[in-house]
Amino acid sequence: MEKGMSRRSFLRWSAGAVAGMALFGIAQQSHGYAAEVAGPSVSMSEIPMDPEQIARESPLIQGNMKKLTSYASSLKNRGLRTKVEEVLEHPAPTFLSQYGSADVTRVYAELQAKGLVDPDKITAETLLPPIQDPKVSPQPFLTAPGSGYQSHHPYPGGLVTHTAANVSILLGIYHAYEEVFADSCDYDTAVAGEILHDLAKPYVFQWQADGSSRKEYTIAGTGAHHILSVAESIYRDMPTKVIIAQACAHNHPGSEKDATDVEHWLQAACILAGKDAVRMGLLDRDGHLKEPIGSEGFLVHLGDHDWVLSGFAAKKCVAYLRAYAKRTFGALEEERFNALRNYVGSRVSYMRLYQAIERGEAEALLASVVKP
Repeated sequence: MEKGMSRRSFLRWSAGAVAGMALFGIAQQSHGYAAEVAGPSVSMSEIPMDPEQIARESPLIQGNMKKLTSYASSLKNRGLRTKVEEVLEHPAPTFLSQYGSADVTRVYAELQAKGLVDPDKITAETLLPPIQDPKVSPQPFLTAPGSGYQSHHPYPGGLVTHTAANVSILLGIYHAYEEVFADSCDYDTAVAGEILHDLAKPYVFQWQADGSSRKEYTIAGTGAHHILSVAESIYRDMPTKVIIAQACAHNHPGSEKDATDVEHWLQAACILAGKDAVRMGLLDRDGHLKEPIGSEGFLVHLGDHDWVLSGFAAKKCVAYLRAYAKRTFGALEEERFNALRNYVGSRVSYMRLYQAIERGEAEALLASVVKP
């Protein structure tokens, strides 16, 4: 339901056969848009190798980027809205601008001393992805994958589709609570936390020469992108409530054990950002979340569950594409296959391709994207 429409107005609008036909028409229009987002089909030789070009030329990615920026512009607090919009425009890891040549080693040693890194999973050398200028993102938000190359939305622009889906899911929960309980949490905190939750992925998942994305390492028991994202929000002076809500994306603080995860992530992010978690009001002097714990983080966590289906779909789609490519185009070098899977994902998404596989319509969908 759109934010500006009340439940009562919606029910009046949808009542009766006429409204039923209207709803049917909307569904048809949505399906029609989905059918057009692929654009004209191209030959295998015409598929771009450059992941950034693939994302920029995709109507699907461009359309969802507009949706995502509209979510950011819906934030009521002007200062917060400006900061969130700046992240979408320039998702650079600016917290690194304070680092000198010896700081990475010092920060890693502090993380290790507090049990926040596992030397078997990440070293001082792999703690931070390479970057030439911390004030300039290695790529735009628009072009980053949604996660690692074997996970959810692993195609150029996948971060946009993942984040747009997450915010949409969050708003569904937000409005459900609003309608059922006649109350809800703070809109700005929840929406901003969701938009920001993966802001470091353009930095972490840099595209490589073979068309795949960079490998991710682990900090504080979770993907490094999560900690680096929270660190950047801390360094950019996002509101405390937003930072905590963002930190809850990978787990909710609904039990003492689960809350410990969030507390460790905030501690690690503060170390990376060069800030004090207690002074910032993120944690109390004992290192725990302050009571009462806001409900916004729970919504951010629930919203960040697009990966459950999309990760499964991505694995199935990549396997299907590999078999399809072999029988349709013959043996492809890995770089060309990566270009194909990047192009197809960016044009129609792996979610839509997986639905087509389920219905036995995948070959027709693929033919509308790449000429067999």
